[in-house]
Amino acid sequence: MEKDQKSGLPRTSTDDQSVEHVLQILEEDHRMTCEEIAHSAGISRASAYRILTERLHKCRIAARWVPHDLSEEQKCQHFETAQQLLHRFREEGNKFLQKVVATDETWIQDFEPELKSQSSEWTGKSSPRPKKFKRAQLNVKQMMIFTYECKGVIMTDRVLSGTTVTAAYYRLAKTEA
Repeated sequence: MEKDQKSGLPRTSTDDQSVEHVLQILEEDHRMTCEEIAHSAGISRASAYRILTERLHKCRIAARWVPHDLSEEQKCQHFETAQQLLHRFREEGNKFLQKVVATDETWIQDFEPELKSQSSEWTGKSSPRPKKFKRAQLNVKQMMIFTYECKGVIMTDRVLSGTTVTAAYYRLAKTEA
């Protein structure tokens, strides 16, 4: 037996036909793991990895969490508000910051987060990082309202299930406080 012979799958597992097969598998689902790709293509995990990284120049990265997918109009409104606040800060300095009171509403939900490895996918070097917006959520959710200033949280309010939060809700909460 010659020294350069190795056991295992032949070198043909990284040939052009295998590369094309792996590429077809990736087109169907970018989130498949190296093991899943190897199994689907009928090649070893090492060969699948070599094809992905060396032949197709792919790397596996996780999606970045972003809070919302805002419309262009919403982005413009946020920008205008930020400009107005910056203008007031430049005029009034830290005194302006001490006057700011903010309110935020958020849903508190039971959900099963997707593991980082489950959301990662194979991409090319010039491909943008994938984004994910949706979480797998259960039916249990409740709205919380937080009001805060520069020194910390002023008030929290747990909204009863089935209650619609409108301006009237806030007026009623103000009179009860």
